Amino acid sequence: MSEESIKMLLIITQLSFAVTSDVRSYKVKNEMNLGFAVLGIIYNTLVEPEIHLSSSLLGLFAPFGILLPLYLLQMLGAGDIKLMCSIGALVGIRVVLWSMALTFLFGFFMALMIMVARKNFFARLKKLFHYLQSCFLSMRILPYYELNTNNDGKMHFTIPIALGTIVAGLL
Repeated sequence: MSEESIKMLLIITQLSFAVTSDVRSYKVKNEMNLGFAVLGIIYNTLVEPEIHLSSSLLGLFAPFGILLPLYLLQMLGAGDIKLMCSIGALVGIRVVLWSMALTFLFGFFMALMIMVARKNFFARLKKLFHYLQSCFLSMRILPYYELNTNNDGKMHFTIPIALGTIVAGLL
């Protein structure tokens, strides 16, 4: 089995655990993320010297820095960020950046499909407008969750993470 096949098998295994856990409980297990992050760093250091430890570590920490503002605004869960970090430790910085970009693209389309299915597209846009208006009038960034009290905008973000990561891994 080739090194790329092994890496893709590890990613698919990790994503399968994460999506299953998220769909069942809206939680992604810390132990799973930590285990795959450590495995990714070891794998890249020992098996794939062309990725090197530096790319693996950058892949581990870049998603945290990039996605932290979305967590602070309550737009993204901590488990989703930790999942992206552990994926980055395995695939390296270049692939994890592509993965995040594709994740948000898949997430956008998934959110649109959910809003159409729930028939709340215009209500969600209205909430977004009121959120942006509140931020502008108060001259500060407010947590988005205050406007989402009935969870009608909640979705399992591990699904677009899985799709984005698999597609990025194939590029």
